[in-house]
Amino acid sequence: MCPTIIGRIHTRVATLVGPAILGLILSLATGKPGWIVLIGVLLLLGASLDSVVYPLILRYQPPWMTFILALGEFGLIYILANVLSLGLTPLQAIVFYWVSWSMAIITKIAVLPIASLTYLESSGEFRHAAWSIPPVQASLPILPDPAEAQAGSGPIVAEASGVHSAPLEHLPSPSGVH
Repeated sequence: MCPTIIGRIHTRVATLVGPAILGLILSLATGKPGWIVLIGVLLLLGASLDSVVYPLILRYQPPWMTFILALGEFGLIYILANVLSLGLTPLQAIVFYWVSWSMAIITKIAVLPIASLTYLESSGEFRHAAWSIPPVQASLPILPDPAEAQAGSGPIVAEASGVHSAPLEHLPSPSGVH
């Protein structure tokens, strides 16, 4: 589960692209707009749950809970589909929901990590900021001092962000005693 509301909504929209295309194809082929409307209802309900309900009740979502949440969303979608009279039979709506859900999960697990290489490292969110380490926290390589390399003295810490280096034997020890 994404840590931010916007991340959850981005992921929801991205995973419903395939089901939306399927709904559009079915709507055009059968002449029933209910297929694409059902995906729209699923998107609106999901975005509402992702922005209002889930942040309040879920702090962490283990993988097994994805299916439990899908069952709850299915119940809500089924009720909404019946109230809205989409022109689909209950069996059509049920099959379409679970096919759409399966497509969304496959997209989330297999496609999004390929489409956005930092998707997994970003906790399942699409982030536009590049990963960076501040120069102060960057690891400093230990390199030999060219002037003292011939004399056989020890390595020094390389310069970074304007900090001058000194041979290790000249650096004060943490206790202040040499």
